[in-house]
Amino acid sequence: MGAACCKSETAPSSDATVDARPALDSSLQALPPVAGGNTEKERVYSVKLTKAGDMKLGLDVDFMAERSVLPIMTVTGGVAESWNQEHPELSISKGDSILEVNGVSGDVAGMLDRCKTDVELELTLCRCLNYDHLVSDLEKLISNKCCGPILIRLSWHDAGVFNGKDGCPNAAMRLSGSGEHRMAANAGLPEVAIGLLRGIADKYVPRLISNADLWALAANVAIKAMGGPDIPTRFGRIDVTSSAEGVADAAGRLPDGDKDAKHIRDIFGPKGFEDQDMVALSGAHTVGMCHIERSGFEGAWTADKQRFDNSYFKDLLNKKWEKENNAKGKPQYKCGDTIMLTTDMALIEDEAFKVYVKKYAADQKAWYEDFMKAWVKLQEFGNNELRDIL
Repeated sequence: MGAACCKSETAPSSDATVDARPALDSSLQALPPVAGGNTEKERVYSVKLTKAGDMKLGLDVDFMAERSVLPIMTVTGGVAESWNQEHPELSISKGDSILEVNGVSGDVAGMLDRCKTDVELELTLCRCLNYDHLVSDLEKLISNKCCGPILIRLSWHDAGVFNGKDGCPNAAMRLSGSGEHRMAANAGLPEVAIGLLRGIADKYVPRLISNADLWALAANVAIKAMGGPDIPTRFGRIDVTSSAEGVADAAGRLPDGDKDAKHIRDIFGPKGFEDQDMVALSGAHTVGMCHIERSGFEGAWTADKQRFDNSYFKDLLNKKWEKENNAKGKPQYKCGDTIMLTTDMALIEDEAFKVYVKKYAADQKAWYEDFMKAWVKLQEFGNNELRDIL
């Protein structure tokens, strides 16, 4: 993440990658189930309703024109409640979403009109398909797999390729053959991070959310789950459909872990970040670790790599860091079982950066506030018409 977020779970360099060890060491086949069932057969069902006489449909739905589904807010009685009493195995529930009404799908205004005007209704629905269920499924995944750091890194790399002119969060990394898919900086993300999210994406994308929005939301849920701030996510990022729409390489876009303060500013300045932003974003190194077989660096920045607090800044200032060459011959700094990279140390060697390191080491709330501002800016690069509600 941020200025010194190179070769990390949150922001590796252009020639390296690091993933959350728990995610790498665990089978992607043993993922927690998603709400409503892991397969389409389990979670998609159909009902046939007839509005006889003055009987109402009995469904309150959450209409928003940008959506392609109608989430059910409440079953209020009427035909729907009668159906539930007669067909408990196919009962319509709050949190399910209507996918199709009498052959109309994808057009929520048209679907709603059919519900209002047609007497005979055939509805296709999906169980547990709304924002609350999505967040719950992400929380379960993060808790089960301890994969918060790599999900932060996924969102960061999707958005961080912005160089002030082009590149934006658009989920190009998921498309094989793209520069973003095969970048050394992104190694592990297509296989591990996207793999971890696959079951959730299969259910919610594109019915409720885009991949790019999912990655942003997953990172923010992870930050909160690891004890960090509750960061609002806005929605409306559009997934690219061709690998050619992604950026070709990481040069000038993503930072390297063995560089100095000038490199940090050269990478993040064109993105519109000031020194304060760069240091605040770098604090995301408080979670995650480097893996020598992937990045050439080895170790975690802090003692608790699953806790999103200001330990990174405290350790930078208070620990005695000894420079060494690791088993791969890469320079890094070590104190006990924790490490810092050259770009991390640049934050205390550069006096302008160090001002903010001291500030955040002394005041975690101040770091949270500054991190949130810079992080939201990063996640929203190139997107000017995002909305607050999914």
